Amino acid sequence: MILLPSQPLTTRHRRIIRNRLPLRWRPARGPQAAIGIGVGAALVTGTALGTLGSTLMPVMLPGMADRYGLSSTGTGVVATAQLVMTAVVTLALIPRVARPGRARIAKAGILAAAAGFCLAAITADFSTLLAANVLAGAGLGAVNAAAMAAIAATDDSDRASSVAVVGAIVVAAVLVTALPEAQALWGNAAQFVILAGCCTASLWFLRALPDPAEQVDASVPPVRVPMSFLFAVALLGASDQGAWSYSATLGEEYDGMSPATVAAVLAVASLVSLAGVGLSHLTLRKSGRLAAVAAFVAVEGFAKLIIAVVPSPAAFAAAAVIWQICFMGLLVSLLSAAASIDSSGRWVAGAGGALAIGTGLGPAPSGWILDSWGAPAFGLVIALSTAVAAVPLLRTTRAALAPEVTAGAVPLPSRG
Repeated sequence: MILLPSQPLTTRHRRIIRNRLPLRWRPARGPQAAIGIGVGAALVTGTALGTLGSTLMPVMLPGMADRYGLSSTGTGVVATAQLVMTAVVTLALIPRVARPGRARIAKAGILAAAAGFCLAAITADFSTLLAANVLAGAGLGAVNAAAMAAIAATDDSDRASSVAVVGAIVVAAVLVTALPEAQALWGNAAQFVILAGCCTASLWFLRALPDPAEQVDASVPPVRVPMSFLFAVALLGASDQGAWSYSATLGEEYDGMSPATVAAVLAVASLVSLAGVGLSHLTLRKSGRLAAVAAFVAVEGFAKLIIAVVPSPAAFAAAAVIWQICFMGLLVSLLSAAASIDSSGRWVAGAGGALAIGTGLGPAPSGWILDSWGAPAFGLVIALSTAVAAVPLLRTTRAALAPEVTAGAVPLPSRG
């Protein structure tokens, strides 16, 4: 695998790094931390916990509805509160996680999340449940910000983003399987107890989150994260999560597939999506990062359109698999590009927060469009939103490859 280096440091922008080897389970200093066992475990743990809400909410909502007698609207309010709080805290902590101390921030966040889950497990009323999920979401947002920023502090952002994403998917798959079983055996509060336990157990692993350089040239202004980039990532997340949330509805009601068949297709698509990580590195080696992002975003947009527009079970199955593979490859490529632009982690942390906002807000308008306009119009809107998001994303990827950019491009520090 050919590795693309991060943006080269000039004499003016040289970071001062202490000449020492990081201990395996201590935070690694400087933007060139090696991805050993400790750093890899920390990245996986932080990414998995930071995205906990969006990945586990579908299996947690039925238990909350049964326990508290909530309607779909009530459970939706709880889910939205947690997911939006995660996204807001992630974005709010971007300046802080650009400095040393990421492990402390992540551990403080995980303690807050554990407290929120414990409170949700013992509470008996809706208002306290809502407050507990807000607290948990805020804690998970702190973990997400620290973990995303830490990707930029490694010596290989491509490998770091791949390790973090693949590991998070594996952890999520285990919890998606375990939580319903625990709920059936021990009651609806068991899922919150398990999540609180997972948060507590992760404290040790988060100690190794790598920090940025301890000393940076004060004359160099921080690399600003453009709103256009954050908007594009949020729009992409809303498009993908919106389409994914209603993919079963499209398969059953518009393609005439049985619920069991649709579930099987979506399960296979989720599993095969891991191939997107390998495909990302292969495309990167053959054609470069810009071509990889362009191909992934074009193919996944077209696949989402096919799912909604073509009423065929075969087309649905093929498009779902291709879509998930391309989305995973695109996600890894974008995180790597963001980490390459700014080794302080501002860009990659911002991408994580924007993706969380899009994921949390995407299903509601998507459902309204599908109900009001039908599947073909739904597919066109999803594809169009992907195309709109592609422009800033490709611009960002181009900036990651060019140390010097012309006026009007994504702002990077000027070279001396």
